[in-house]
Amino acid sequence: MADQSDTNKASENKPKEQAQEKAKGVELQKATAQEKSQPADKAVTSKTSPVITPAPPKAETNTTNPKKNSTAPLKSDNNVKKTTSTSDNSGTQTVAKAKSDPSQKSAKTGLLWLVTILNFLILILLAAAAYWGWTQWEAQKQTQQASQLEQQDSLRRQAQQNLSITDDVKEQSARLESQLRSLGQALQSARDDAQAANEQSLANKQMLSSIAGRRPADWLLAEADFLVRMAGRKLWLEHDLKTAIAMLQSADSRLQDLDDPSLLPVRERLANDIQTLAQVNPVSVSAIALQISAMVAKVDQLPLNTFERPDIATQSDENVSDSVDDWKANLSRAWAAFTKDFFSYKKKEIEVQPYMSAQQQWLATEQLKLSLLQAQSAVLKENVALYQRSLQNALSALAENFATDDSSVQQFEQRINELNETDIERVYPSQFSSAPTLQDIIQQRIDNVFVNGASQP
Repeated sequence: MADQSDTNKASENKPKEQAQEKAKGVELQKATAQEKSQPADKAVTSKTSPVITPAPPKAETNTTNPKKNSTAPLKSDNNVKKTTSTSDNSGTQTVAKAKSDPSQKSAKTGLLWLVTILNFLILILLAAAAYWGWTQWEAQKQTQQASQLEQQDSLRRQAQQNLSITDDVKEQSARLESQLRSLGQALQSARDDAQAANEQSLANKQMLSSIAGRRPADWLLAEADFLVRMAGRKLWLEHDLKTAIAMLQSADSRLQDLDDPSLLPVRERLANDIQTLAQVNPVSVSAIALQISAMVAKVDQLPLNTFERPDIATQSDENVSDSVDDWKANLSRAWAAFTKDFFSYKKKEIEVQPYMSAQQQWLATEQLKLSLLQAQSAVLKENVALYQRSLQNALSALAENFATDDSSVQQFEQRINELNETDIERVYPSQFSSAPTLQDIIQQRIDNVFVNGASQP
C-alpha cells in the first residue's frame, strides 16, 4: 500500500517533474544501481524480520504502468513525447521505489523496536508478577511457619502446665499422705498416752489404797493439790478470779494444818500466786454483763427522735363583737372560725426531723440493742477492742435515732459512757508456781512410802 501511494504521488507530480528530466537522468542511473543492490538487502531483511517485503521492481512497474498509461494520452503530443513520458514514468517509479525503501526499512525497524519493547515490557511484567507471587508465597510460608511455631509453643506451654499441675497434684497427694501419717502417728501416740494415763491412774489408786491409814496427814497434801488444780480451772476457763483466790487460800490452810517445815517452800509459792491474782484487775465482767442486759431491756422505753405533730393553739377570742367599727376584726374572726375545720398551719423555726415509719423505729431500737448485746458478749470474753467498738456504735445509734434532749436518753448515754470508760482488760498468769513443787513433793512421798513398804518384811 505504501508503494501504491508513492506511485500515485509520482503520477500526480509528473508535469512538474518533466522540467527536471535532465537532472533526473543522473538520478535514474543511481536508482538503477540501487535496484541491483536491493534484492540482496531484501533477502537479508526477510531473514531477520517477519514483515512481508514488497515485490521486485519489475513487478511493481507492471502493476503501476496501467495507471501511468491512463494518464499518458492526456499529456503526450507525439510519439517522441510518449516515449519520453514512458521512460520518465519508469524513471519516476524507480526513484519513488528508491525513496520508499528507506521508509519501509525505518517502519520495519520501528515495528521491530516496538515488538522488542513490548516483549521487554511483558518480560518485566512477568518478572514483577513472579517476584510478587514469590514474595506472597514467602510471606504465606513465613506466616504458616509462625503459626506452626505458635501452635508448637502453645502445645509446649500447655504440656508444661499439665506437667506442673501433675507435679502439684503429686505434691499435694504426698503432703496429704504425710499429714495422714502424722495424724495417724499422733492418734496412736494419744492412744498410747491415754493408755499410759489409765495405767498410771490404776497404779496410783493401788498405791493410795496400799498406803491408806498409814499417814492420814498426807490426804491434806493431796487435797491441797486438788484445790490448786481447781483454782487453775476456775481462773483460765471461767475467769473467776475471786473463786481462784479463795481456793488457793484454802490449799494454803491445808498445808498449814500439816505443820510440816518441809512444806514451807510450797506455801511461799502459794503466797506469791495469791498476790499475783490479787493484782489482777478486779472488775467483775459478770456484773458489767448484767448491767448491759438491764440496759437492753430499757431500750424500748426510750423516746425516738422522730416527727411529732405540733399542737395547734386555738383562738382565745372567737366571738364577734357588736360594734360596727370592729368589722375588720369580726370578719377575720368569722373567716378563721369558718376555715379552722378545713386546714391550719403553724410556723416552726427549728429544724423538723423526718417522719419515721414503724419499721424504721423498730430498726433503730434493734440496732441499739444489737450494739449493747455485742458489748455484753465482748465483756464476757474479755475482748477489749470489740467491747469499746460496740459501745461506740451504741452511742452513735443513740445520738442519731433517739431524742437526746430527753432526760432518760441523757441518763442512758451517761451510763454507756461509764461502761466505755471501765477497764475490763485482765492479764492472768499462765501457770501457778506452786503447782509443780506440790506435785513433786507428793510424788516423792509416794515413792518413799513404796520404798518403805517394800523394805518391810
